[in-house]
Amino acid sequence: MPADARHRFPLALAGHEDPGRIPTHPGAKPVETVIREGGPSHSSEADATERHGRQCRWCRRPLSRYNDEPYCSACSRHVRATPSPPPQVVPEVWKRVDVREALRARDFGRVCLLVRIGSSLRQSDMAELTGLSQAFLSMLESGVRRLTNIDKIVQLLAGLDTPAELTGPMLQPPTAEGRPCGPSLTGRNEGWPA
Repeated sequence: MPADARHRFPLALAGHEDPGRIPTHPGAKPVETVIREGGPSHSSEADATERHGRQCRWCRRPLSRYNDEPYCSACSRHVRATPSPPPQVVPEVWKRVDVREALRARDFGRVCLLVRIGSSLRQSDMAELTGLSQAFLSMLESGVRRLTNIDKIVQLLAGLDTPAELTGPMLQPPTAEGRPCGPSLTGRNEGWPA
């Protein structure tokens, strides 16, 4: 290495210098280094998998340590393009006592919360099902807003696919006389009073 190069690159080793020492400026004590045998190897995917431990679920290539997703970036574009199944309310949620009590009390915020948690849905999934905004559902669940508009109540219960025996006369189809048929929330099998 020429003398002027050594001046510009003080950490570069000249051919005659000991590789275990890093050169410093004149008069300073040299720094000892440890040289690893073999050094880093980028020869195969097996070595990379051994170093990182995580692989892409799709192509089995090693994932970056900064990637929290189960897929590499190339595969995640393909995976996202595959449509996911639409959200659904689990029918067993309507058998729960707390859900039935919330319906009887007309506490629709509590109904939304219990149905959402019981069906493992997100608020955005509930918004997709009901047609109500996610922000409104959030306020409804937290008690900031109340649902009083009958059209919105019908929209919510129809979107959640609430069984007819739990909704009362709101969602039941009318009979020939214009009255709803079937049981109401009070448990009576009557329509509207005449």
